[in-house]
Amino acid sequence: MLRLLRTASFRLAAAYAVVTGVTFIVLFALTYWIATEALDRQIRSGIEAEFANVLTDWRPGNRIGFAKELDDTILTRAGAPFYFFYADETGAKLAGNLNHADIVQGWRTSSFTGANLVRIDGSAEGDDDHQLIAAGKTLADGTYLMVGDDAFRVLSAQEAITNAFAWASLVAMTLSVALGLAVSQRFLRRIDRINLTTHAIVHGDLKERIPVSGTSDEKDRLAINLNLMLDNNHALMESLKQISASVAHDLRTPLSRLRQGLEDAKLSFQGQDRAAEIIEQAIGETDGILATFAALLRIAQVESGSRRAGFRQLNLSEIFNQVYSAYSAVAEDQGKFLSAAVEPGIGYFGDRDLLTQMLANLVENALRHTPPKTSIGMSLKRDNGSLLAQIRDSGPGIPVDQRPKVFERFYRLDKSRSTPGNGLGLTLVTAIAALHNIKIALQDNEPGLRVALMFEA
Repeated sequence: MLRLLRTASFRLAAAYAVVTGVTFIVLFALTYWIATEALDRQIRSGIEAEFANVLTDWRPGNRIGFAKELDDTILTRAGAPFYFFYADETGAKLAGNLNHADIVQGWRTSSFTGANLVRIDGSAEGDDDHQLIAAGKTLADGTYLMVGDDAFRVLSAQEAITNAFAWASLVAMTLSVALGLAVSQRFLRRIDRINLTTHAIVHGDLKERIPVSGTSDEKDRLAINLNLMLDNNHALMESLKQISASVAHDLRTPLSRLRQGLEDAKLSFQGQDRAAEIIEQAIGETDGILATFAALLRIAQVESGSRRAGFRQLNLSEIFNQVYSAYSAVAEDQGKFLSAAVEPGIGYFGDRDLLTQMLANLVENALRHTPPKTSIGMSLKRDNGSLLAQIRDSGPGIPVDQRPKVFERFYRLDKSRSTPGNGLGLTLVTAIAALHNIKIALQDNEPGLRVALMFEA
């Protein structure tokens, strides 16, 4: 229970309960005052009207007649709420349904009991307590007339309002506390599930995820975001494992060759020409290793986003044409045909060197992994308000189940293991594309592979 009371949700519910209580008190005070004032004005208006109505029968010097008229009025209005007291100059009663009253000019509010009430036939009204609101006035002949009304309606309304607000406040406070406990209990269950999940992850079960209740509330959104973070972390760890294995696999062979080459150089030092050749091979292997690490560093630099500082408005069509010009002769030397269909005058905001590197890597990838007589095409055009670029070839293509993996670091298809490369070209392409908000899709070219680049307009 103490754990529930310490939760933020219960404290929030308790705060709402306090605010609700204060609101009820303010509302009670306003309602009490407004209802009392309204009923009091209604009673006083009735008394004033009755006073004026009774005075229509009064004439100077006609005390006995007026007294009789007043008693007759009371008798004909049996059960009426008004009370009357008519007295002479000494205060002695002449008529009315009150036994006695103090001579007070104007309005008065006073308590009285049923003992002060009489019927015209002389029987007592009872001894219940009453509160009288009355108006009194000394008339021109010295007599005194008072007309009053019982304030039981005001008292009843005040009692009803007090009871209603007391019960409403009690119910509201009880519901607030109950709701706070219920919400706290539910909140704690969600927190406990999160704790169990994180505990499992800490102890090695990296596939555990926080349950989502399906209510689409803020806790669900938090759970979804945390799960996305866990998915990304899991993917990064798997990628790190893959990178470690790939680095060990891809660098072991050139390092072994380098060591063997240096051993041969050492043993063959007496033959200067042979030693120079072996050392040259060792240098080539070393350059391959350095190129691999340079590519890794370049990918890290691009993924960090630091190259955004060099973004400028560029002529993208010109970059495509430059890459085409640079590789058309290379394709011809390999017995392949490279073509380009570039719409002129297309601009884009980005880094010229990185975009050139991205296109060059894609073209080199197509040249490296396709047989002679392959047709390779480059295209760039406007497409429904956006920009679409394609690098397509008529080579063997990439199996559908392997396409998501070719963008991973050091990943190479089995048939590509024998070709030069380190498996980082497409990884760098992905990093540059992400930096420039370019979407990449690998599609069938029937035959071959088509790399579609959707530039964000």
